[in-house]
Amino acid sequence: MSVESFDVVVVGGGPAGSIAATSLADRGRSVLVLESESFPRYHIGESFVTGFVPILEEVGITQADMDARFQKKLGISLIWGHDPGPWRTPFGLASRYTHSWHVDRAQFDLLLLDNARNHGAVVREQAKVTSVSETDGVVTGLRYRADDAEHIVSASVVLDCSGQARVVTRGRAEVEFHEDLRNVAIWGYGDFTPYSDESENDILIESMNDGGWLWTIPLAKNRASVGHVLPASQLRRSMSDGTRTVADVFHDAIERSTVTKHAVPPRAGFDDAQLRTARDWSHTSDRFHGPGWMAAGDAAAFVDPLFSSGVFLAGSAGWLAAKSIDAALMPGNTAAAPFEAYERIYRQLVDDILGYVRYFYDPHRKREDYMQRAQAQGEYLTRTSEIGFITLIAGVNRLPDILDFEPMGMEKISETMAKAQRSIIESDAAVAKKLHAS
Repeated sequence: MSVESFDVVVVGGGPAGSIAATSLADRGRSVLVLESESFPRYHIGESFVTGFVPILEEVGITQADMDARFQKKLGISLIWGHDPGPWRTPFGLASRYTHSWHVDRAQFDLLLLDNARNHGAVVREQAKVTSVSETDGVVTGLRYRADDAEHIVSASVVLDCSGQARVVTRGRAEVEFHEDLRNVAIWGYGDFTPYSDESENDILIESMNDGGWLWTIPLAKNRASVGHVLPASQLRRSMSDGTRTVADVFHDAIERSTVTKHAVPPRAGFDDAQLRTARDWSHTSDRFHGPGWMAAGDAAAFVDPLFSSGVFLAGSAGWLAAKSIDAALMPGNTAAAPFEAYERIYRQLVDDILGYVRYFYDPHRKREDYMQRAQAQGEYLTRTSEIGFITLIAGVNRLPDILDFEPMGMEKISETMAKAQRSIIESDAAVAKKLHAS
């Protein structure tokens, strides 16, 4: 049995873990990444917002690197709300970042993990954590199995980036599931034809009159990822007579759509045996850190995938967590202040997106209502509502807070702002609950 010691052990080699490991290694910390699978491996979450671009650049992955590998994403096209017809908002309105990407996550995640290796992190794949070590309530390391052998590793900090498995945080933090967002996703890959030249590189989001919504993500010129997100209760009702399959529900939704069916005809190129399902149950942990540990990405919180914010949130968490951990390991510092600063800013980021998703989930508002709400939530008093909308959903409104984050010098968010934000979230949750019940 091997016994090792590192400054930081990162559990999980996805975007949050890889970005955190890269950033910590760049700061001179010894880092071990334990990944339970072998990369490349399949993963959903294939479309990014532009707020993620500068975080990639911070860890050494350039736009040119991404452009050479993946399909550009220029904006978002929506069939949503009271107004008839599709409406489109390009990313270029919000910042100098004119595009992000639609990616094959297996290849993208491998790119990030290899980048962590190249920056000096030690990466071990097919390494399964078997237990968490504690001394007097403080997490001090892990036991894991790899290469048919048991290993013990000690660390000053263990960072949980294991996604919804929550390898470290399970039992150390309580999870609140957002009842109004208990959804299920069904998705697959089919033939794709852009419904307009202007929007051929956009993600297409379409609301369904009877509940739920569809995504279409052009991964290649003639191929797209297509998903149907609907309440879990609705899926159960749709299959209650025992005659309908998940594939039937999926294809029926495309057939009932207004625009999606023209971009991706139902059953065209789909292999029904390869359709996938997953619970998209949004949740937030009651704490993002504890003695000797921290959580980032889905291990801390997961927000509904409506605006493709998952990888942006995970990457932001990895970047912020790395800065906080590095500060905590400085001579004379303790973990309390930087860890609390991390939780404040990351929780605010999650709450921003969650609050707006809840507002947007009412499909009966006017387009301008959605945009004005985004403008007000982001405090864009001198901007147009359209710019406020794309700035919020692309994540660029929070980039100064993320990139300039100083965990030992961050002032506490004012009680007035925190109270106002809680009021918005609670109000939206109440409205969403009523909509969900109806």
